[in-house]
Amino acid sequence: MGETNTLKVLSGFEIFKGITEADLKVLHAKCQGVKFKESEILMKEGQISSAIYIIINGRVEICLPEQGEKVKYKRPTKVKLATESEGDFFGEYSFIDSQPASASVVATQAGELIKITKNNLDNILENNDHIAKIVYLNILKILVRRLRHINKEYDEIYIL
Repeated sequence: MGETNTLKVLSGFEIFKGITEADLKVLHAKCQGVKFKESEILMKEGQISSAIYIIINGRVEICLPEQGEKVKYKRPTKVKLATESEGDFFGEYSFIDSQPASASVVATQAGELIKITKNNLDNILENNDHIAKIVYLNILKILVRRLRHINKEYDEIYIL
């Protein structure tokens, strides 16, 4: 994808809302386009993740996969947590806390995403306070919205 197209795509992502075109060019220089196929496992629960992934097109499912006997607490079936598509991102938990992935990500529809490695994004954010402020605030807003959605789902499930 060319710079002009990538800049247009990046500017449309909520995670980069409020970032100037000049700053988007800084981010673009560190982005990598990745195509994925339906059913492809993009991230495994427990995997050390070293990037944040932003979906350009396609669809993925965030889930906790079934676990076998070799774990402390067996999960007898897959638990679907969310479905993400264009403009959504994943890998942010590991990006923030440097811990292994807390869930798996599986493509349910082929597509393309933008990958920004933790090292590259850390370098950009450490050297550009204004970009860091915008990106972290946007991530925080998105995570809070997701958490509110989960709270609402729990409320609907556990109404007494």
